[in-house]
Amino acid sequence: MDLLQAFTDDSAAQAGDKRLYLAGYLHRADVWASFSKDWHKELKAWPAIEYLKASEAHHLSGQFHHSQWDEQMRDAKLAKLAAIIAHYQPVSYEFSVNGRLFEDELKPVSPYGFGRLHFTMCFTVLSGVARFTAESPVRAPVQFIFDEQQGVDADVEMFMAEMIKALPVEARKLVDGLPQFKNEKEQPYAPLQAADLLAWHLRREHETGEKLARTNSLISSDGHLVQEIPDEVLRSWATHHATLPGVPLLQSKRQWKGFKAEHKRLMDAGIDPSKITGSGIYYPEGSSVLVRTIDWFRRQLFGSRYLSL
Repeated sequence: MDLLQAFTDDSAAQAGDKRLYLAGYLHRADVWASFSKDWHKELKAWPAIEYLKASEAHHLSGQFHHSQWDEQMRDAKLAKLAAIIAHYQPVSYEFSVNGRLFEDELKPVSPYGFGRLHFTMCFTVLSGVARFTAESPVRAPVQFIFDEQQGVDADVEMFMAEMIKALPVEARKLVDGLPQFKNEKEQPYAPLQAADLLAWHLRREHETGEKLARTNSLISSDGHLVQEIPDEVLRSWATHHATLPGVPLLQSKRQWKGFKAEHKRLMDAGIDPSKITGSGIYYPEGSSVLVRTIDWFRRQLFGSRYLSL
């Protein structure tokens, strides 16, 4: 089967509900290779830029700061780059979440890693795109590439196996390995720049309430996937996390770092902390890996001894 690649970037509103958008494009890997060549050819065409960052284009800063740039020249450059996206016809998608609600209600009762929006949204994108692909005529493995976010890659790796268990079997089979987190400025990951352009326009429209002329040209007419995490789902997660007794032990960056280091030590030794059982310890069927690993970590801090160790 052909390998598909989903390139995803993000853009966060600073007003209103501070909605975070993760958006991007899905296409075959061989098509993305051709796309990247054309994209970089246009980047180098006069007036040349090294990479595209939508926020820099909007503010005429960064790559667009030089004296030869004005709004007319910028718009012409963006139109040519948008035309390349339209030419290759990738499937477009957008996922969003109420950032203000997440920060105000979910983050205060969550472990450090689970209190990071990008961690949650990474799995939301993975789940949505995998399900979409499983139900489409082209059922091929999907490799997920995200714009890099410091520390999120290690958190995703730690919980990946457990998180994708919630996917239908057919969708789960299409997830091609761990998500990758790459620098959008590097040439092999040019589609991340296209994803950035889409995410910026979607976020800008939501934040200002204005319709931007270019947005429609960035959305695929052959298929555009839209999904947002409902506010009530965020609140249900917050309620659940608030009941976990070990959460206060894992809410600082330092605590989370120690937790990950200990988790890795045991995994390297062939021990899965989430499956450790011992005298008097019982996990109901269906208990999440978060419940089990936090409980294990809490017991370790209080000096409990696991018989299976």
